[in-house]
Amino acid sequence: MPRVVPEYKEQARKRIVDAAAEVIRRKGLTAGTMDEVARAIGVSKGALYLYFPSKARLLEAVQTRFRAQYLEVLEERLAHGDVAEGIVGSVDGILSGEFDPTLFHQLVTSSGTDPQVRDALQSDARADREALRGVLKRLESSGRIPRMKDPETTADAVLLLLYGTFAAAALRGDPKETRAQLTRAIRLVIGTPPRSSRRG
Repeated sequence: MPRVVPEYKEQARKRIVDAAAEVIRRKGLTAGTMDEVARAIGVSKGALYLYFPSKARLLEAVQTRFRAQYLEVLEERLAHGDVAEGIVGSVDGILSGEFDPTLFHQLVTSSGTDPQVRDALQSDARADREALRGVLKRLESSGRIPRMKDPETTADAVLLLLYGTFAAAALRGDPKETRAQLTRAIRLVIGTPPRSSRRG
């Protein structure tokens, strides 16, 4: 019988997700096994399966945690100032090299051969779209961006541009130029004009 994580269920889930995120960061997606995660928090692998029936479900939970953290940063960046710059500012950690985009590339590559990873990525992409649509609709309602003719496609286009930052970071282009290009592209998609460079 597996040893149950001796904590309240949500606290236990959080510990498992935190450990999984760290193991995946250190070892990569394929080398980061359930055994490694179990060892990191001092429980049996069977105990992990009481909370997450598969590695793919655990991966979804890790992605959900990353999304929540990202949305906090995004809301903070959007609180004041230029919307396009705020959206781009939310991925500064990727553009600056602070966050390694390797995990994203591993996930995409693995999804071609691993149906569980593909399912987890598709679920994550749907949740990303829904979250970003909500953010854009709030910005539209408050008058910070123009009325969107097609909110779903607008959100998808912004999301695809943000996903592209992983590729831009991996190609090690000039972060300042990449940031400027991304800002221009997002302004075009959401319909906000560039800020005037004139000072008055």
